Amino acid sequence: MGISKYTLYKYVKVAGTWRYCKAAYHDNGKIKPDVVFVNVKEGLLEKHPEGRYYMSHSGGWIDAGTDALEAQRKRKQRLTLDEYNRLSGATPAKNTGAPLVAGRITLAAAAEKYFANCEARGLDPESIRKYRAAVDPFVQHCGVTYLDECPDNKQVLLNYMGWLRKQPVPERKHGNPKRTIANKVGDVRIFLKEFGVTKLLKKNEEPKYHKKIVVAHPDDELDVLYGTADAEETFLLDFFIGSMARDHEAYGKYGHPELTGTTLTLYGKHHKTRTVEINQRLADAIRERRKRSNSKALFVNRNGRPDKHLLRKLQNIAKKAGAEFHTELHKLRKTGEAGVTSPAYRCRRSCSNWGMSR
Repeated sequence: MGISKYTLYKYVKVAGTWRYCKAAYHDNGKIKPDVVFVNVKEGLLEKHPEGRYYMSHSGGWIDAGTDALEAQRKRKQRLTLDEYNRLSGATPAKNTGAPLVAGRITLAAAAEKYFANCEARGLDPESIRKYRAAVDPFVQHCGVTYLDECPDNKQVLLNYMGWLRKQPVPERKHGNPKRTIANKVGDVRIFLKEFGVTKLLKKNEEPKYHKKIVVAHPDDELDVLYGTADAEETFLLDFFIGSMARDHEAYGKYGHPELTGTTLTLYGKHHKTRTVEINQRLADAIRERRKRSNSKALFVNRNGRPDKHLLRKLQNIAKKAGAEFHTELHKLRKTGEAGVTSPAYRCRRSCSNWGMSR
């Protein structure tokens, strides 16, 4: 049997009939999104946004999703996993036509195995993308090729840290580049630990950074934010201060907030659920908002989908107000935890105190 190819096709509707058409690629090997060969011999290409991508393998079809680049990544992942299994002796040597000989596993193959396991465990796709953003450059710039070169070799992490520090730093007024480096090194260490590679760096060799301290908004800053906020913006401020929610809890990434009386249930990452007591005024505002909307989401965009850009909306409020201070959703949460005495906000509260999450 020949070497695995996992040829990419897209299942599209051509002249009224659904069929598998081979995916088209640019000269640099990158897939052309939604472009397929409707006639391979004549080289006839057409664009078909409908349908899904599939990989042809061993006489069957493997679903690769609707996104072209993701489908190409999945194909690469399958090929790398096959190579990993062949070298590690995990599968029969039927693809090579030669006797199986256990070989050295490359870092690239180990990385794809790691990400496949992350997907199998049901990790959030955004978390996997974050891990990939750290591990993929490590594979390229650590200075070694094979996994067995990493144990007791701290130079692989030092090489990677050196490469990270040479990269252009994004211009972010309140960014923390040193923490970004520490986070990426941490993600790489988790990856290496999956293969038994641990304790490469001493404590004094690990990347250092100043921890960011988030403090509550004082009354005068709240007066500025509320001073120019419209009804929609006022609800955003009320909600984050009153519920002390995180952004993903607010827009319902893992489940939309549920209200029972004045008890708000919030769903967070890692399948964590918590409740927080809110005041009656905010509870009434949430109920009224849901009566006017067909969506379970409290914050929706113009397309009727959950709005994930709540931080941007908050910072637009500050910009509109001409605020000279920095604001972020975490600061609103801290403000709720600290209690609010601002005259601009005090009139929006009921007599009850803000509750604490439990």
